[in-house]
Amino acid sequence: MAVVPMQKLLLIGARDEESRVLKALQRFGSFHTTSLPEAPLEAVALKESAARTDRELHQAEAALAVLEELAPAGGGMLAALKGGSELSFSEWQTRSKERGEALKLAETILDKNKVISEASARAARAKVLMDGLSPWRRLGLPLNMTETASCRVLIGALPGVWSRESVETLLKEELPELSAWELTLLDGDTAQTPLVLVCLKEEADAVEELLRKKGFARPILSSDQTPLDAYRDQQFERSSAIAEAEEAKAAIRALAPQRGMLEFLADDCRLELSRLHALSGAGEGKNSFFLCGFVPKSQAARIKEELERDYTVSVELLETSAEEEQPVLLSNKAFSAPTESVVESYGLPGRGEVDPTSIMSIFYYFLFGLMLSDAGYGLLMIIGCGILLKKFPKMKRTTRQMFTMFFWCGVSTFIWGILFGGFFGDAIDVIAHNFFGVPADKAVFRPLWFAPLEKPMKLLVYSFAFGIVHLFVGLGIKGYQLLKQKKVMDFIGGVLAWYLLLTGLILMLLPSDLFGSISGSPIPLPAWVQTMAKYMALAGAAGLLFFSAWDRKNIGLRLALGAYELYGITGWLSDVLSYSRLLALGLATGVIASVINSMASMFGGGIGGVIAFIIIFLVGHTLNMAINLLGAYVHTNRLQYVEFFGKFYDGGGEEYHPLAADNTQYYHMEGN
Repeated sequence: MAVVPMQKLLLIGARDEESRVLKALQRFGSFHTTSLPEAPLEAVALKESAARTDRELHQAEAALAVLEELAPAGGGMLAALKGGSELSFSEWQTRSKERGEALKLAETILDKNKVISEASARAARAKVLMDGLSPWRRLGLPLNMTETASCRVLIGALPGVWSRESVETLLKEELPELSAWELTLLDGDTAQTPLVLVCLKEEADAVEELLRKKGFARPILSSDQTPLDAYRDQQFERSSAIAEAEEAKAAIRALAPQRGMLEFLADDCRLELSRLHALSGAGEGKNSFFLCGFVPKSQAARIKEELERDYTVSVELLETSAEEEQPVLLSNKAFSAPTESVVESYGLPGRGEVDPTSIMSIFYYFLFGLMLSDAGYGLLMIIGCGILLKKFPKMKRTTRQMFTMFFWCGVSTFIWGILFGGFFGDAIDVIAHNFFGVPADKAVFRPLWFAPLEKPMKLLVYSFAFGIVHLFVGLGIKGYQLLKQKKVMDFIGGVLAWYLLLTGLILMLLPSDLFGSISGSPIPLPAWVQTMAKYMALAGAAGLLFFSAWDRKNIGLRLALGAYELYGITGWLSDVLSYSRLLALGLATGVIASVINSMASMFGGGIGGVIAFIIIFLVGHTLNMAINLLGAYVHTNRLQYVEFFGKFYDGGGEEYHPLAADNTQYYHMEGN
């Protein structure tokens, strides 16, 4: 349970070494930059550099995306767990000199991809025109032909299916005065009927008006070629465009072995953007530059020594005061460190607050396992997370923390499963009864403690008990923080009074009939304990009433605020009842697992029964584990965020975000 102490670092150096010093600080990976109050920095030049670097990063990422589409690197989802390749600082410097060559490679790939896009668009357009010309290929006239010396030529299509007879009938009925015309129908489909109608010019307007009323439309393409010639031209255009696109794709695939240059370029740009961001809060003079930030106290002396030894700089280290805002870096032992992400998601410790990670991690693993509580599921989590952690030692820190956290959650789940007698529900007993002839009334896998499905009220009582312990520890942390800040009266009115009131009420409840109806039997307590419990509750209530707002001089206002604080007992009741979710999720896992096992065993013995059992078992338990694992994760977080943290923790600390060489994707610099 520790927040790493920080020291402020002030640096002034020669301006011509600015880039080298920033790279050194980035390699140390410990310098959290802050902005100087007045920094006469050349903002325009800095923005131009950042814009250029961001543009180069975009080019590299876009080129990599093209390569991934046309020449995938492979590896699937697990490839992301491998982590980047490590390079020494000198190797990184050497490869940085190839940045211009990498940019040319990216431009080549993007140019080839542009050729592919344009050729594909041409091929698509040609295909559309071919489809439009296809019905007209038997027509021996140009599509743009409209008339002869004495006749009008109407080339177009009617919607739907028309026969020659139906068109002729339409003309004769609607235009009986029509003297001369010639009709030709071409190959159509259910959507349209292409036709060519030739009539005298003086009668053409009436004919065209009649056809338009029926939906007549001219072809989308107008050409002085015959449809067949135009179709062949578009067919050639499409083939040429496809060939051009395939040639460009082949050229890009041939560049796939140089993928590493683009990956390094992207990472080098990311590191440069980090350095430029650090410079945005720096200051510059004519021949010097200034930096201000924080470093962990344990590394400060070494960083100062190496910087002053290797560069023309002067470094000053300052102690930070308790009132000064500083970035928060958590440091916990291996067992608790994986749950730091849970704390960070809620908020880092604010000024004067302790890091709750160590204590919270114990409850986190404990409650998660109680909610899932199946030894089979826990064993799968242990094996799965253990294999991933062993196989991919270079995975990112956040990913490693997540798998490590679920590993310990799996250990807790396995232990609770043994205590409650759950191994994929009642799978062992079901298999033994259905396939090995063990009598149904004989249990093979017995719980070491008790079976929640048989004694749910017992689990409910223990859930409330675990919740009370959880809440009391949170209240205790609040008391520790108040005493550390020497706020004794706040401790008496805000912590000690609650302990007295709540402990007294609990001791009064244990021998009561109400508790007996819930647990099955009350817990008898000696008369002197019951009397002491009443006095404790009264003392606690009085403490809340008179001391929770002790700093108010107005007695009436003090009592009113104290009464309001006393009303908070309802909030405590609500918090305790929230822990009934431990029972609900624990039972849900076991009940659904048992139902799955019953469904799988419905097909009896024999080969067919075994096959059916295996299929239903695997599918059902996969879904059950996924659903209840998600539920356990969500509700365990909720119990920490709402009930536990709500008693003592505000958060709001600034995240420690050092200038480091680890904000990369493909390559990492050794020695960070």
